[in-house]
Amino acid sequence: MNIINKLKLQKKYIAFFTLVPLLATTAFIQTTCPVCEGDGHVSSTGMRDVHLLSEKSRELTVFLAGCDAYRVYTYEIELTLENRGNEEAAGYITSSMIDFTTGKLMDRSFIVAVVPPNSTIEKTYTTFFTTSVMIDIPEITEVRVNILDGNVPCLACDEKGTVAINTYPFINELKEAFIETQRVERPYMPPLIVDSEGTEGIDY
Repeated sequence: MNIINKLKLQKKYIAFFTLVPLLATTAFIQTTCPVCEGDGHVSSTGMRDVHLLSEKSRELTVFLAGCDAYRVYTYEIELTLENRGNEEAAGYITSSMIDFTTGKLMDRSFIVAVVPPNSTIEKTYTTFFTTSVMIDIPEITEVRVNILDGNVPCLACDEKGTVAINTYPFINELKEAFIETQRVERPYMPPLIVDSEGTEGIDY
């Protein structure tokens, strides 16, 4: 019986001195973070894999509104967007109206975009911008478009881009939970609703 007990005790020691160093070693060996895929950041808007392939804008009308207190620019924006990810992307695109003679930002609006996975879409949006009525110089504006990615530090790897091998299975299992925790709702600014009735003769 003593021999059997000694053998059992020895097996426990062997298991202990084998597993502990192994776990300690895997804590120091790093691998790519499954949440941010090594980037150290995640997209807070869900547009991480969306790319802007082309853009074209055209000014439709310019008229006074709000008891002639401000000037409204109506633009038509044609975009080609490609989603290189395996999931549907739904997020925001910022459109900025610029005074191209000075580079000054005059107004900004948001476009809501939904792009299916692994696909390219072409879509036309109508966007409104407003400026002070005191700005009365025609044909000085242009529109620039950017995807609102909203990168934030990855919580899973603390911006390092790597995680310990022994924590990888756990983090990978909770990947979607990590992403959703860091995804925030962006304040959507709807187009200005303007009654353009009676604005004949005001357009440039």
